Amino acid sequence: MGLATKSEAYAAEKSAIKKRKTTLEHQTQSMPILDNPRHEAYAQAFFAGLSNGGTQEKAYRAAGYLVTNKNSANACASRLMLRIANRVRELQAEANKRLQPKIDLSRERIGKRLDLASRIAEEQKNPSAIASSELGIAKVFGHISDQPEAKHDFNSAQSMQDIGRKLLQSVGLEHATEDQIEAAILANDKFIDELERIAQQGV
Repeated sequence: MGLATKSEAYAAEKSAIKKRKTTLEHQTQSMPILDNPRHEAYAQAFFAGLSNGGTQEKAYRAAGYLVTNKNSANACASRLMLRIANRVRELQAEANKRLQPKIDLSRERIGKRLDLASRIAEEQKNPSAIASSELGIAKVFGHISDQPEAKHDFNSAQSMQDIGRKLLQSVGLEHATEDQIEAAILANDKFIDELERIAQQGV
């Protein structure tokens, strides 16, 4: 290859790298391209070779450097690596950032994973793991709350005895007897009857 041809090839390579530099600089300001186009080419080639067994010597040659023998290439590549090591680390960091998976924390995904865990636990005959998975599913879909039950929440009452007990708790009686609960139920019935009578007067 004549000197003119080499010069033209180098000029074309430099122009291509400058174009790539402009494009990448618009994409991100935190990953500046090296000013020396051969250095940038070496960094890119070495980074690309990390995943397929590439070496400094191969990357050095791929960047367009001419060397007389392998020993010379290795020596020159090692010296130049000291200059471009930070750039290689930047390329690695950017690649890792792109590869980081987006975590799906949707209720549907978590529910499916818990259901899978429950099925596996059932196959392994692991009752504690089954209970844990099923409890997790119930919590994810709002059937069970971690919040403590409000003492005066009448929506959770399952019987008239529960209502009587909660009525007494609302006035400070925490541990009512059965007789007190029955009396509270009667008092509540009379109270409801009186409210209905008032409502009928307004009709």
